[in-house]
Amino acid sequence: MEITFEFVKSEEFSVFFETYRSKIFSDDFDFDIEKILSNQEKEKRENNGKRLKNVHRYYLVAKAKDEIVGWSFGMQKSDEDYYMINSAVFPKYRRQGIYTKMLREAVELITKFGFQRIYSRHKMSNNPVLIPKLKFGFIITGFEVNDVLGNLVELSYYANPIRKELLNIRIGTRKPDSGNMNLIK
Repeated sequence: MEITFEFVKSEEFSVFFETYRSKIFSDDFDFDIEKILSNQEKEKRENNGKRLKNVHRYYLVAKAKDEIVGWSFGMQKSDEDYYMINSAVFPKYRRQGIYTKMLREAVELITKFGFQRIYSRHKMSNNPVLIPKLKFGFIITGFEVNDVLGNLVELSYYANPIRKELLNIRIGTRKPDSGNMNLIK
């Protein structure tokens, strides 16, 4: 079966995402923050979101014929950081390389725009996502305990190979050599 990938507009993506998110992540134990925020807190959060309207975002869907079988979306967080927020593939289509192909499409687009670091946060038990990202070249760069999602691991991908090498030196998987010593102050 041929799978195609398409970047879509926010509005189109939102309708699909709101319909299927809870079905894909039905086993997750997440809290619904909407239930505990006051109206004033919701209003302030909405106003803060309006300030982010001009940041770069992507919405990618994977399709089998005209049926959406997976998605990925993310947004710019700074002048050099890009956050891959959420990705999923419907159970029937998993283990066919679709996630890896979506990952490649997203990273290609993000690096084309010049972002230096692409990062994501995942539940520590989410091996179907962690393993492909690590194989792709993402590196574990942090851990977080989050009130909504629980224990998370942060993965980062550096588009610039020298920065990637510096990260490997920093985390201890490589030692500085004569080729990269000039980068040390």
